[in-house]
Amino acid sequence: MKPKLSPRQKQILYYLAKEQIESFEPVASIQIKEKYNLDFSPATIRHELFELCQMAYLEQPHPSSGRILSDIGWEILVTDFLNNILVYTDKFNFPKDYNDFADQLSQQTQSLSIVFDWQNNKLYKKGISYLLNNKVISSIDDLNAIANIIDSIDDKLAVLKDMLFDKEINVYIGQNNPVFKNRHLAFIGTKSNKDKLLIAIITPKVTAYEKHFKLFYQLIKTF
Repeated sequence: MKPKLSPRQKQILYYLAKEQIESFEPVASIQIKEKYNLDFSPATIRHELFELCQMAYLEQPHPSSGRILSDIGWEILVTDFLNNILVYTDKFNFPKDYNDFADQLSQQTQSLSIVFDWQNNKLYKKGISYLLNNKVISSIDDLNAIANIIDSIDDKLAVLKDMLFDKEINVYIGQNNPVFKNRHLAFIGTKSNKDKLLIAIITPKVTAYEKHFKLFYQLIKTF
């Protein structure tokens, strides 16, 4: 069972995630204190960061560096975002051309998009370049792992279709992804059994989840 976070710990975790998304670097306590004008001391922030590391929500890559969110830390925030998605009244302007839609989805999320029309057995992929950057790749091993994931998408479509819940936002982070295990990536997807359509993105793990979830919620309301 995961340790329960206090409101203050959850606030610090949220701000640290925002800073990590912007910089893609470990975050120091002084950054959070100065930027968000928190009403508690730097020593308190440091103590809470230590506690969050002890609870495995944060990691410290090097003894002298700041902190980054662990997969568990991202999962806590993701759950919170999913429980608090704003309700949209407008539906997504869904294009009839799935190739254009995949391109649009990729650009909006800065991710590799996957649109699979399984009634006609047609797959559309856009935005591979978003995974081939220094946010994700820091070694030749990382590059090979990403290339293998991209190459395997066609073979994994049936598995993806079976594992996604209909008209729900499905999220898998880092090594917890049962299909595309990778410590740098996250998978967000949904499907419509009625429309026989699967829509997903593969994105860097450090990403704007809240923004992506709002977009996917609009898509689901459009089905």
